[in-house]
Amino acid sequence: MSIKYKPLKKIVYSMTETTLARVIESHQDRGWVQSSEIKEHGYGLGCLMTFTKNKQ
Repeated sequence: MSIKYKPLKKIVYSMTETTLARVIESHQDRGWVQSSEIKEHGYGLGCLMTFTKNKQ
């Protein structure tokens, strides 16, 4: 029987595009998925990332 969990969501952000790309890449290495395009967030840039864990 498979249990479905509600996906976790977070906004990752940074002041520059190069730093944001590094942050996104490090999250993707840990299983997070980029769920939106990069947009202005506060004084910098950000995007939405989600993480889904299904227990079997």
